[in-house]
Amino acid sequence: MIRQEFDVERYWKVIVYYNVDYALFSDIFNSLQKAGAASEDIENIYGNMSSGKAKAVTYSNYSKHISIVLFNKHESMQDYINSIVHEAEHIKQAMLAVYGVDDEGEPPAYTIGFLVMKMYHIFRRLIKSK
Repeated sequence: MIRQEFDVERYWKVIVYYNVDYALFSDIFNSLQKAGAASEDIENIYGNMSSGKAKAVTYSNYSKHISIVLFNKHESMQDYINSIVHEAEHIKQAMLAVYGVDDEGEPPAYTIGFLVMKMYHIFRRLIKSK
């Protein structure tokens, strides 16, 4: 399992867990709890991810300006790219809602590009190690 943490300027914190190892879920539990996730939400996240119902999930706390993303192991680069873009969109939506920015024009486009680029660097290493 790989943990990545980065900031979107001074506006938002993002923590990402790649290839979640459920034996180490207590680390993720602690991160989610610190980010303000309720125990019921954490249980739902764990259940959906560990059962394979979800390939990835994003939890965002609008008041704390933080998103936590979990990715299960994926089988192909195409699958990873789909999940990266999907989860980056959730982060972007949370950020735009908090700051009252319309989802059109350059700022949202640059934001999604930044998020995808940050996560893609890790995924590229994961695929190369296969």
